Amino acid sequence: MKKVYQYIKSRLIDNENLTVTVKNWYDFTDLKNYTLHWNVTADSGNILAQGEVITACAPHETVEIVLGKVKLPRDVKEAYLNLSWTPNQASAFMDTNYEVAYDQFVLLANSKYEAKIDLPSGTKLERDGYTWFNDKVSATVSPETGALISYKYRGEEWLSQPVELSLYRPLTENDKKDKHGGMLWKKAGLDKISQKVTSIKPSKNGFTVDVSVLNAKDNEIGTGSFVYTLDRKGMLKINTVFTPDTAIVKSLPRVGLTFRMPVANCCDVTYLGRGDFENYVDRVAGKIGIYETSPFAMFHYYVMPQSTGNRIDTRWLALTGEKGSGWKIISDKPFQFSVLPYSDINIEAATHINDLNFDGEVTVHVDAAQTGVGTATCGPGVLPVYWLPLESYEFDFTFIPVKE
Repeated sequence: MKKVYQYIKSRLIDNENLTVTVKNWYDFTDLKNYTLHWNVTADSGNILAQGEVITACAPHETVEIVLGKVKLPRDVKEAYLNLSWTPNQASAFMDTNYEVAYDQFVLLANSKYEAKIDLPSGTKLERDGYTWFNDKVSATVSPETGALISYKYRGEEWLSQPVELSLYRPLTENDKKDKHGGMLWKKAGLDKISQKVTSIKPSKNGFTVDVSVLNAKDNEIGTGSFVYTLDRKGMLKINTVFTPDTAIVKSLPRVGLTFRMPVANCCDVTYLGRGDFENYVDRVAGKIGIYETSPFAMFHYYVMPQSTGNRIDTRWLALTGEKGSGWKIISDKPFQFSVLPYSDINIEAATHINDLNFDGEVTVHVDAAQTGVGTATCGPGVLPVYWLPLESYEFDFTFIPVKE
């Protein structure tokens, strides 16, 4: 809400010789009463340039500010121009460090740059049934469901529940009131889906799996495929395709993957994405940056437990345990995710926060797409522009081991 109603709004008009136009929406205050703090931060977290500007601009007028050219290194895929405004003088209700407005712009750098993955290679991969393995890693796919049911690195199991397709979120209060939301999701049976293999074939260092996606009534609500590819270092790529049956599915809350991990393997969450609070496609606030959090910190304790903690515009996500080892998850496109200390089933069933039960595991969602949350409890539901199209979705996630 603060972002929506801020009175200083900026627009990037030249991303080479960094230049912004700034509109002063105050009715009686000149911009010379505020300081613009700016920086260009690389996707590695390093600050490449920074400065401060004080400029005059009368109420309801626009001013152009030239920050100048900033050379972006070759080992940077993108950088972020961050603008932050603070008052020059303290008042009764805010000090000089209070941020009254902010904006951020993504600057493209070397789109071909890929950070080197420093992992030792294991021995040649071998296959035993539905498991590929070597001296460092093993990955097992279920011949019945097509889900990844086991991933072991250096002999340690990292999964407590399989990596499966995810099409549902525990209903928010808005979802319950939205005629295009929860009612349609439950009617289609998206809250209780299962996967049934129709074809599974070994491929080079992996498997190609086709599945039928069923609801609790055993009706097919769509089809899916998974292509698993493991390498000798332990990196596992999962390419997923899901096509909904639009005769049954009239609305989709999310399309992605979900799994659970022991909290000892996932007590720390680090990511490059939008934060450092929950956000959705229709709640775009915060800045893209590198943030550190935890499953418990990501869970917001609403009076009525519901889906929460989502992050959008994610470039990478690291899930690490008490010993510092874990997974780094990347994709070829920005994605959404949440890591919460309760199961989806528990959150959905709970009517008060004391009904929540931590069972020693955390629930991870990595989504290619998720619908907005709207305002149906007190206004319109999710706007159509934030609905998920009823079409085929193809996405991939790569799980990279993080060393201690």
